[in-house]
Amino acid sequence: TEGEAAVSVQGNVVATLKPGNHFGEIALISESERSATVTATTDLRLLEIPFYEFRDFAHDNPDVMWKLLQHVVAMLYGDTHEQQHE
Repeated sequence: TEGEAAVSVQGNVVATLKPGNHFGEIALISESERSATVTATTDLRLLEIPFYEFRDFAHDNPDVMWKLLQHVVAMLYGDTHEQQHE
């Protein structure tokens, strides 16, 4: 909700997160290790959702989960694919 953070993969910064952005969705869905490192570059104020609450939310909100699935697939293809489906 406040601040900025850098996203890095194998030591290379690949993105900057700002208020309104999110991260960790791949780990929540796959129940696996994280695929990137997020490092605060300023003071942050974050919201978090534990896995068990995320899973309940997913079951109760299939329309939201469909959008999240589209987002994750777009991440695999690159941002241009996601923009075509919005």
